[in-house]
Amino acid sequence: MPLKVLIIGAGVCGPALATMLRRSDPEHNITVVERHPGIRHNGLQIDLRAWGVPIMQRLGLIDEASKRCVHENGIAIVDSKGRKHGQFGVNESHTGQQSFTSEFEIMRGDLVEVLYEASLKDPKTGVSGEAESDDAPGIRYKFGTWPTALTQDEKGVDVTFSEGTTKRYDLVVGADGQWSRTRRMIFGEEAGLDMFKRLNVYSGYYTIPRLPEDDDVARFYHMGKGRGIAIRSGDRPETQVYLMARTSSEEVRRAVERQPVETQKAVFEKLYQGDGWQMERFMKGLRESTDFYADSLGQVKAPHVVKGRVALIGDAAHCASPVTGMGTTVSLIGAWVLAGELARHKGDVQTALEAYDVNVRPYVTEAQKLMPGIPWVMTIDSSWAIFLVRLLFAFFSFIKIDKILFAILPEDKGGIKIPEYPETNM
Repeated sequence: MPLKVLIIGAGVCGPALATMLRRSDPEHNITVVERHPGIRHNGLQIDLRAWGVPIMQRLGLIDEASKRCVHENGIAIVDSKGRKHGQFGVNESHTGQQSFTSEFEIMRGDLVEVLYEASLKDPKTGVSGEAESDDAPGIRYKFGTWPTALTQDEKGVDVTFSEGTTKRYDLVVGADGQWSRTRRMIFGEEAGLDMFKRLNVYSGYYTIPRLPEDDDVARFYHMGKGRGIAIRSGDRPETQVYLMARTSSEEVRRAVERQPVETQKAVFEKLYQGDGWQMERFMKGLRESTDFYADSLGQVKAPHVVKGRVALIGDAAHCASPVTGMGTTVSLIGAWVLAGELARHKGDVQTALEAYDVNVRPYVTEAQKLMPGIPWVMTIDSSWAIFLVRLLFAFFSFIKIDKILFAILPEDKGGIKIPEYPETNM
């Protein structure tokens, strides 16, 4: 039975879900709203691994994503002089089992564009384009608008938008990030915010001009006092900088979380005072950057991600945190399970959402597991601990422990396969 669906957010999981719903039933009426004035083409490097790889294969999008991948040749730990202390390479298995550097490294904006373009393509005709009207089957994107109120009953959800209009939907899906307004609207402001569990780690991301010595190997430098820096260039014209600081400071938290860029820049510049490696270059780049983004790292631990006819997916529901490397994959598996349950239950939205809430849980639990020592090993305090980590990293690199681990570990994280939904025709 065709549904009238509203998806809030046009990041990774919004267009992914829209694509899956259209493939499942071309008669669905799907609207995607996004607060930003257009598709965001910015953002730094993300990756596909575990269940994300077979899902993209099922969608027929893995080749298109691969064409846009960043060609990165591994990661090394360096000291204050830039000298390498071991290096791990890439596992080119074409499967979900990936090394520390994924075979499917891709810029966030490129992956969003792949999914956005796929969502626009009519499954019947192959023709790209938006629906002719708000009442027609297909998909339409509305930018620069967002919901301000949700009111629901057993048969649907009335949504009031920022421009003052109100429309009714069979289903509303919040795909609006770790600070999700949708989550706060359905569970309450305080409860919705409390579902985000901080790791007391704060990250800043930006790009700087690339130098000739910035090759295709990513580098990570332990600065001490809970601070780490990574750079990666791959085959791109710019170098990406990642700052990561671990602190329990309330002052830092208040200056980073949902604050203006200039406020965030100021706190990171203060945190990263000191010398070593290329700090002068990085801080100059920080001050001059026009693409700086910062946030608190953590995980969303929601007892339920469904309320009535409203569901959450991606970071809004199950943020895994960038330190797990599973954020993109969680977005894709959540969209896959939700689309599958809606197809399986044929118009029974509430039963489908209840099934989604239960059946996505094992994947989320597995994806949110932090590797031993994470995030401490990336944000070390003392010089002796840094020395020890470099020593261990060099030893593990020498014995190629990454090759050993990825030869014996299952392709799908935790050995859990993606669920089959023949009803979706994917």
